[in-house]
Amino acid sequence: MPYRTLLRDFNLRPNYSLGQVFLIDNNVIERILSILNLNPDDRVIELGAGPGFITKRMAELTAEVVAIEIDRKFQPLHEELFSTLRTKPLVLYEDALMVDYEVYTQDVKGRLVVFGNLPYYVTTDLILNSVQQLSSMACALFMIEKDVEERLVARPGSKKYGSLSIITGLFGQWRHERTVSRHAFSPKPHVTSSLVSLNPSCDEDCKKRAADPCFRRFLSDVFQYRRKTLVNALKTAYDSCIQIDDLVQLLTEQGFRPDVRAEQMNPFQFKVLFESLRLPICHLDENSVS
Repeated sequence: MPYRTLLRDFNLRPNYSLGQVFLIDNNVIERILSILNLNPDDRVIELGAGPGFITKRMAELTAEVVAIEIDRKFQPLHEELFSTLRTKPLVLYEDALMVDYEVYTQDVKGRLVVFGNLPYYVTTDLILNSVQQLSSMACALFMIEKDVEERLVARPGSKKYGSLSIITGLFGQWRHERTVSRHAFSPKPHVTSSLVSLNPSCDEDCKKRAADPCFRRFLSDVFQYRRKTLVNALKTAYDSCIQIDDLVQLLTEQGFRPDVRAEQMNPFQFKVLFESLRLPICHLDENSVS
């Protein structure tokens, strides 16, 4: 049955406060499945199942699908769609940012795969939460706003370079898979979407640091003063914890000029700096990000 017909039959309309748009283009859905290349032993964590059209197709390819959807209005449609499946997805009607993922990442026989057609208003939080909570993933694939993709792959020195670029760049490598037309969704969003994949680094130490909430807070603190030199930004953020002379010496030892700015440093250099400074920030609020 056509996806539009199912949405109409179940009287499902988008909740704009949750940023809902429904992917109804079967060609795009099949492209997603092709990129994921699921095996029967893989486990998929889906962030934002929505109507469940992609969820069903993934469950036909692998027996372990954990789908998270905050809006319970989709439950009747889910029950109808999944009724003929040999193994039904486990659907958690919860906020994906509040789920304790540890239990769902244990005893995975194949790969742990993360997929999300992400609501635009929480895209950044969901990606960073995936890096932190699902760091054992083999790969991830996200449908996101084009503007967010530009922030993800931003290079040092550019205006869009910041915490998001650094954390995900330290965790792995982004790849642009496809630009998705507004016509693939119902209703049509006002923005162009991108399908992007994240392939985790082989460096476990880099991935561990990227998933560290204290490192995330450190970057947020530094980039709120991005117009200052790094020395002044750190001094402003951590006045009682940092000696200017020690900081200048540290930067010099790493080959930086004392007037270097945060936006000029690459992700690995930030990792080294954070580990060298040993700042007592782990007790601070971890939720903000630039």
